[in-house]
Formats: sequence, C-alpha cells, structure tokens
Amino acid sequence: MRHFIGEGEGPGEFGSNSAGALNLAVMRDGRVAVYDPGRIGFALFGADGEFERTIPMGGDRWRQPMLSDIQAFPGLERVLSTTRVIFFSPPDPGTGPQFRHVLSYELSGDEAAVDTAATTWKPPSDRQAFRPELMAGALPSGGVAYSDSSAYAIKFAAPGGRVTRIVTRPLRPRPVTNRIRTAEIERRLKSFEARQPAAGDPAMQAAVQSMIEAQRAGIESMEFYPELPVVLALRTDWEGTIWVHRRGVYPETAGPIDLLTPGGGYIGTLPAGSTALPEAFGPDGLVAFLEMDDLDVPYVVVKRFRNPEGAPQ
Repeated sequence: MRHFIGEGEGPGEFGSNSAGALNLAVMRDGRVAVYDPGRIGFALFGADGEFERTIPMGGDRWRQPMLSDIQAFPGLERVLSTTRVIFFSPPDPGTGPQFRHVLSYELSGDEAAVDTAATTWKPPSDRQAFRPELMAGALPSGGVAYSDSSAYAIKFAAPGGRVTRIVTRPLRPRPVTNRIRTAEIERRLKSFEARQPAAGDPAMQAAVQSMIEAQRAGIESMEFYPELPVVLALRTDWEGTIWVHRRGVYPETAGPIDLLTPGGGYIGTLPAGSTALPEAFGPDGLVAFLEMDDLDVPYVVVKRFRNPEGAPQ
C-alpha cells in the first residue's frame, strides 16, 4: 500500500482544492503521474510512493485542461487523455472548437509537452443525452485506438495522429424512441431527487428551491441525440489489448465486451454479464474491479485475465 500525500501543514504535493479532481496513471516502472487541475500540472511519484517532482503544464494559463482517465503509454514517460478545457476568461465569439482531440502529455522535461494524438469528430451539441463520447486508449506503438461516433468504428491513429485503420462491425445504433426519451428523463429525475440535501437555514431555502426547480426543468426539457451509440466504453491494457464494451438493450448498459489486438485483429467476445469492464489494468494480465459490499462500502478486487473466451479468473 502506498500513500501519495506527505504529512504536515504544507505546502503539499497537490493544490488545496484538487482532491476530488485528481487523476493518475501508473507507468511500467511503477512510477505514478497524477494530474492536478488546481496547479495545472502533474505530480510525479516514485514506485515507493515518494514525491519526485512537479511538471507544470506550459501554454495559456487562462485555460485549465480537465483530464479524464489519464493512461500511461507503455514504456514511455507520456500519458494520454481525452481533454476538456475550462476557460477562466470567456473565449472569443465564434472560436468554439469544431473537433475533439485526444492529447498526449510528454513528462520527461521541465514542462509537460502537449501533442495531438488524434483529431476526432465532434457532435453538434454538447448538451444532448446519449451523444457519442470520445473514448481512447494508448497502444504500445505510441499510437492510439479511439471511438468518436455512434457506430461501431474503432479507429487506429499512428504517432502524429494519422488514421491508419478503422475496424467496423455490422452493428447499427438503435434509434432513441419516445419511450426511451420518457424513461431516461424519469430515470434522471429520480436520481436527481435522491441527491437533494436536507433542508437547512430557512433563509437559504428559497434560493436552493429555485436552483432545484431550474435543474429539474432542464432535465424535463433535455435534448437527445437521435440514436444510442453502440460503443459504451473503450480501454486498453498494458499489452495493448483493446477492450470494447458494447451497449446493452436500453435501459441495461452492460453489453458484451469485444477484445481486439493492438493492430485491430479480433480475439474474442466476453458475453454480457460475464464480467464488468475493468477499472484498471496491470502487468501480466492483472485487472482490477471496483465493487461494493452490503453496506455500500467500495473495495477493489484484483483478478488475472487468462482466457480471452471467458471471464477473468
């Protein structure tokens, strides 16, 4: 067990308000890179958990990248992420992004060097339910595999961003029907209401109630992408095997998982319900899952994946 924060009154390795937004990636040599949005940079730790150095992000400090699910490239001091950017000052009118980008961050220098690993299609709206998400995984070659549309089309980009192959399957996205729209709105309203805080200071109740009503109205009037994307999630393991999690029949999301080689060859399919998609991968086929006990306390289960035609053992 390793703890990545030193004791004391600070200053610490991370920004004071960053704890809930940290993302980490484990490298082949056991070192860990942690992205800290509060300091707009990376903290690098040794395999023993000891802090090594901070690697700031170069460029415009008025833009704050929000990195999701960062992943280390095998054998490199480089991490991968699909990236959202938060502007501290409003961007110029008409300069909204026309594409989405998969970015890599080289961590061997004094500053993190940013490069475009892939330039991808962007849906017309960021506010639509069921819009295709951008999902990507690092490959041993230094390239990436990614999905950016509602179709089953896994794209392979070489280092530098050029698409070299697209693996498809004849699986058509299901249309979003009125029944699905109604069911999804009801599901989100139920989830939203379950998260409402208990009533507090009466002076604050009116403001809180107004905010709740505005959020509820936003859910009730939400927009929908016209079809359900086939691919629900995509990840790659340390050997470069690509795990493609397909969507189940609505409202179920746990569909089958296809396994592809780093070059796009078909290995096999794990049937729906046989295993969840691993939360993390390790060496020699190790996979980790986050599960909940009877008291809803999360715990980590580690297994070794051996047979591509069956579930992890």
